[in-house]
Amino acid sequence: MQHPAAAHGFWLNAIVLIISIVIDGLVLWKVMKSIGKETRSYAKGWTIVPTAFKHVSKAAPPTRLVFYEDLVATLGGALALVAVVVTSFTSFELIDGISTLLIGLLMVGVAFRVGYDNMVGLIGVAAPQDVEERIAAIILADVDVTDIYQMRIIQEGKYYHVEGLIELRKGLTLAAADDIKFRVRDKLLEDSDISDVTLGIIEDNGVKNWAPELTAKVALK
Repeated sequence: MQHPAAAHGFWLNAIVLIISIVIDGLVLWKVMKSIGKETRSYAKGWTIVPTAFKHVSKAAPPTRLVFYEDLVATLGGALALVAVVVTSFTSFELIDGISTLLIGLLMVGVAFRVGYDNMVGLIGVAAPQDVEERIAAIILADVDVTDIYQMRIIQEGKYYHVEGLIELRKGLTLAAADDIKFRVRDKLLEDSDISDVTLGIIEDNGVKNWAPELTAKVALK
């Protein structure tokens, strides 16, 4: 920025940057669609873009990494193209240094974001509410389950670890209650995002412990 210089070879620079933007943009679009599939948001058309930004934290680590990298590559190419065009046709040469600094800041920001996501993946965090609702709906869909006494869901990377204490209808034998517990566990493990399930069972205590609003969305996809 202190010593700006005029750009040379406009057409070569422009063509290379346009090709780069198109290729990285197509990869970015594809990974945005992958985020929608992995997070079960099922967006279509241009709604894929805001949906990808909203749900990227729920995607698999490799998908998030490609998303962040191609986002920087596409935006960086666009900034560089703007700088080339402006410096070639105007005397505002300072924009070349400004765009370079902005690209550098984008790269630093992505590095921090990827590092943060990796840290969260190693430590584990509470699952989002929509995931909790989906898992609760699967559990309560069983005819012999009357309530969820308590439940804890930890997210590590893309996968979820479920621990819960479920209430069963009264009058069951221990053998029958065990069969129900394993049946519910197996149903949960059918979900590809759930890696392990630990369930305990108690008899229905007559008190509604699980909030109704958490099971309002019974979307068993």
